Amino acid sequence: MASVPHIHDELAANPERVVVDTKYGSVTGGRAKNGTATFLEVPYALPPGRFMDPEPLPLDYKYEKKEYITEDTWAFQPRRDGQAAAGSYHVDQVGYGKPSENPLFVNIFVPSSFPSQKGFPVKVYLHGGFLQYSSPHRITYQNQFVAADRSEVWVNVGYRLSAFGFLACDEPLVKGNFGFKDQWVALEWVRDNISVFGGNPEDVQLVGLSGGAHAVHQNLHHVSHLPEGAQSPFQSAHLMSNAMVLTPKTRAEMRPQFQAFCRALHLDPTSSTILDDLRAVPAETICRTIESKAAGPNNSTFRGCVDDDWLTSTTDTMTWQRSGAFAKALKDKGVRSVILGDLTDEWYFYSTSSVIEKPADIVPNLERYYQDDIAEKIMGQYEILGDDATPEECARMFGRMTSDYQVHLPVRILARDLHDADFPVLRYEIRWTPEQNRTNGYVTHGTDTYLWHLRLPSLEPSQAEIAKAWIRRVDDERVAVERADKPARANNEVFALCEDKSIKWVEDGKWNEKMRLLVTLPGEV
Repeated sequence: MASVPHIHDELAANPERVVVDTKYGSVTGGRAKNGTATFLEVPYALPPGRFMDPEPLPLDYKYEKKEYITEDTWAFQPRRDGQAAAGSYHVDQVGYGKPSENPLFVNIFVPSSFPSQKGFPVKVYLHGGFLQYSSPHRITYQNQFVAADRSEVWVNVGYRLSAFGFLACDEPLVKGNFGFKDQWVALEWVRDNISVFGGNPEDVQLVGLSGGAHAVHQNLHHVSHLPEGAQSPFQSAHLMSNAMVLTPKTRAEMRPQFQAFCRALHLDPTSSTILDDLRAVPAETICRTIESKAAGPNNSTFRGCVDDDWLTSTTDTMTWQRSGAFAKALKDKGVRSVILGDLTDEWYFYSTSSVIEKPADIVPNLERYYQDDIAEKIMGQYEILGDDATPEECARMFGRMTSDYQVHLPVRILARDLHDADFPVLRYEIRWTPEQNRTNGYVTHGTDTYLWHLRLPSLEPSQAEIAKAWIRRVDDERVAVERADKPARANNEVFALCEDKSIKWVEDGKWNEKMRLLVTLPGEV
């Protein structure tokens, strides 16, 4: 049992049920303790084949006759380094139930006034976890409190992770980007179905934390290349502490990872039956093999790729973004604003994200995310550690590097590129988070989830009021830039939740420090 009750427990304790009629039949949910109507694990696609694109629900699909009030499944995934083996920690990370290769479901939270009131704004949430871990059931992502306070419908999306979601290769062809494609099918499901759950399909914001924010950026690029006449299924986007910093690798560049992965599973990557062989391997074996890093530390993280299917290769991704054509296309496709930001101590979380004990451990772990030549250039931007550097010094250095290139730099690059194209963009910085929810006292990566999701069981009453004020003020600023149809401030100004808990526009004191790192990136001057 988790220390804070899951929504799963609240729904089990409350006998009240809520029935919604959809095009696929009725869906029965429950009510949280505060009255929020909640529907768990509602399918948005057919069960996926391994390493195959998702398929939307066909018109003749019928939902199973049951109560959608339990956390039964979460995506197969490796355990993180040092992750607890069992107990409430793991339940709080992924939810109850067991792992599955079919996490293609949504959890829906609707204000208590539903069904008498409808037409609520919609937030579609993509969970974090480096695209390798976590779940829409994670305790800090459960949205019964923010849905009630803000009168919003929240939709948490499950999608495939790690090798199941992002293995890719050119020969043999493994298309890749399956997790991103899952998210897109979910967004189309929301567009077509959320009205019966009380949501307004013309007021949808796509929100993501960390790896989920990276996925939001991917979805924005996908929107920018939609065919003529097609509109975005969301009208605004919010990227929390992450964004793309480089054009992703091609399938050909991902072939060495594919081969190393196969060999780690004791399979021949050149075999004519290799895809069938891979599909026959138990999912548990795949997860344990990834955890063992038998394929090498630089091959244990699976990411998106340029594939001419999800992400086009006809125009370099980051060149397209810098050109202004990206921002123009977003406007043309109906995206009205982008919100993005970071926290002051992002480095601390990233210092604990990998096992870094000596200087030689840094480059292989950077190569989990970046091309080899970029990893070497990153190393050149920081002071050199001696061979006698302590594990703490090495971990801190890795945390500085990865937080800069995963968060601080890409957030500023995207904000700059949208701002310079006169697109309505709002950038923020969080300098305070609730003290009891910090890790070793740091305002670090992910500690803002207690604010954004208004996690009342983990907040003091005064902190809850700060969270409400912060959410309200950010939304007010979003509305203002949308009405003006342009940014409100200069590139080096940021909307801040300050150390003293005040909320105001301030100068970004890190702008020059972070933007100097542009010299390591192709195409930047």
